[in-house]
Parts: sequence; structure tokens; C-alpha cells
Amino acid sequence: MVKYWLIFLLLCPTAFAAQAKAKMTVYAYHLQPPLIIDIDNQTGLYFDFVRQLNKLSDNYQFELAFVPRKRLEAMLQRDEMPGILLGVNPKWFKDKAEQKYLWTSTVFTDRDEIVSLKATPLEYQSPDSLKGKVIGGVRGFYYAGINELVAGGKVSRVDTAGEAALLTMLTKGRVDAAIIGRSMYDYLVKGSALGNTFHLSEKPHDSYNRRVLVPKSQRAIFSHLQALITELDQDCLWQLALKQYQ
Repeated sequence: MVKYWLIFLLLCPTAFAAQAKAKMTVYAYHLQPPLIIDIDNQTGLYFDFVRQLNKLSDNYQFELAFVPRKRLEAMLQRDEMPGILLGVNPKWFKDKAEQKYLWTSTVFTDRDEIVSLKATPLEYQSPDSLKGKVIGGVRGFYYAGINELVAGGKVSRVDTAGEAALLTMLTKGRVDAAIIGRSMYDYLVKGSALGNTFHLSEKPHDSYNRRVLVPKSQRAIFSHLQALITELDQDCLWQLALKQYQ
């Protein structure tokens, strides 16, 4: 029996190494292309990112898991999130000073565009430039400055379950403008005539870096993860993966 076990180790060293890796859950709440295209088939930029981490890491086996934001926030508040959170920014979690959580460097940059119809273009200057307008957004998403105007009754907001539906609302005239992530917008209009229908404000609503939030209870992984992300900055395969969604 020992003989066969030794033969297995010699023939399958990679299988043994994979088993030796500690599992680490990578949480995400952006259930939208191109970040997550198909959960069952594991397609999308987030899945590509996790696959690249697994190729580089000798210590961890990373596994992507979609969980709604509210549930993740509850887990964080109880300090019970057994993993890391991908694609987020400190200001979205009231941690601009980066004291509540550990934050990696940038995974990739993104921006929230103000999208309107070319027939009725809207140029965004500040939240005040949206006063009196009907704005489309995603349910549960916080839009700095705009949420406050909505609460004060100065801007009307219509929410959808996801950003793809916002373009439909625009074409049907239900909103004056919509806030859509640039990565999502590029994915939706790529290879189609939709780009001729919509106008992007020269100034976006917001520009930001998507990073990885690491709870302090998971501090042991932070340095290792940061080293992997630094390595990915120079990784040709990862850079190609980023470009294919643009």
C-alpha cells in the first residue's frame, strides 16, 4: 500500500499540492457583466481574476462566491466574513481612512458614467446638475451626492435590479439619465449599434479603483494577497483578460 502511495505522489505532485492549499472564499456582490457573466459556467472578469490568483499562489485555493451586499454587510458588522471581498472601494464601506479593514492595491479601475440619450444629451457637472431630473440607478447602490438630493426631494430616482435594464428604461423615456459602470456599459454596447443611441457625459459621476477588502480577522492572508496582486500588474494574461472586456 505504501508503495502505491509513493507512486501516486511521484506521478501526481500537482494534485497533492492542490490538496495542501488552504481554501479561501472570494466574495463578490456585483452580479452583472462583465464582472460576473455566468455563475454556473464561471465566466466573467471576477472568475478570471480568481483563476489567475490560483495560478500564482502556492498557499491558497481561491473560490469565488456571490453573496448579496446586504448579507455581506451584516457579516462584516458581526466580524463573521470568512473570506475576502472583491471589487470594492473604501468609500463604499465608510472606510475612507482605511482603518476598519485591510485594503489591497488596485485590481482595476472603473467609473460610473452618466448615460443619457443622444437626442437629449445631459452633461454632468455635479449632483446639482441633476436637480429636477429623473435618474435611473441600481437598487441598493449608493451614489454620492445623488442619494442626498433624492432624500431631499430634489431628484427623482427609479431603481432596477441591474444596470442592463437601465438602458432599456432610457430608450423608453422613463428616465432622463442613468448611472452605469463603464465596464458594464462597454460590455453591453460592444459590437452593437447601441453606442449610437446613447450619450456619455464628458465628466463621469465617479471614478474609482476596485480593490479587495480583507477583514482584519483574515490578516494572515493580506501580505500574500497583496504580493499576488502586485505580480498581476505585470502579468500578460491578466492584462489581456482586462482588455477583452473593454
